[in-house]
Amino acid sequence: GAPVLLLPGFGVGVASLAPQIQALTMSGEFEAIGLHPRGVGASDSPAGDVYEVATAAEDAAALAASLAGPVHVVGASLGAAVALEMALRFPERVRSLTLITPFLDASARLLAVAEAWRAVARQAGSEVLARMLLPWLFSERVLADATLRERMQRGLCAAVSAAPPDALDRWARGMASWSGSRAANLSELKVATLVIVAGADLLTPGSKVLGLAIPGATLCVLEHVGHAAASEAAAAVCEALLSHLRAN
Repeated sequence: GAPVLLLPGFGVGVASLAPQIQALTMSGEFEAIGLHPRGVGASDSPAGDVYEVATAAEDAAALAASLAGPVHVVGASLGAAVALEMALRFPERVRSLTLITPFLDASARLLAVAEAWRAVARQAGSEVLARMLLPWLFSERVLADATLRERMQRGLCAAVSAAPPDALDRWARGMASWSGSRAANLSELKVATLVIVAGADLLTPGSKVLGLAIPGATLCVLEHVGHAAASEAAAAVCEALLSHLRAN
């Protein structure tokens, strides 16, 4: 089927987008391609102080160029920043754009959580890290349901285990460097765009701004859902994503 390139967020591998990969594959209409960022999973981990968002966009564009024609691009959180950068710099390689809980400016809370993430990753295992992150990434509904909370924690543990501490340090610097750099360029986007916003998102509460500023963008607001919307509200995200892809 038509290729769909999926870009995960800060500190996680493509396992964080497993529900979307499964839905795309099961549809029979699309080929899901999950791209681990530099330093994550089995991707190369070149030395250096920072992994820039622009460099990640170049990596994604290079992969897209190896496929037949432009690709649908889906990014979550920091992956949405990479997707947005790719669409601005390489518009000819992007067929449609989906941004899940994106941001333009990294908030003080987001940067502080990223700092704590890095510290815990250096001192404890993936299970402890996942339990620390759970209240920041998921809504009250998930946290209040012991069974659901444990299921989400297991999935998060698998996702964060793909990113070693050195990669987290480099990506945190890249996120801070990119923050605030693209607000003036949103009007330049000409590609069909879906922006998925989580109503209970603690980390990127300003996501809605992108949906309002990108010309012709479709805005999907998931009320009472946390930042990890792709996992917490997997069915709703998949439904919106498939509808968007089919229309474009």
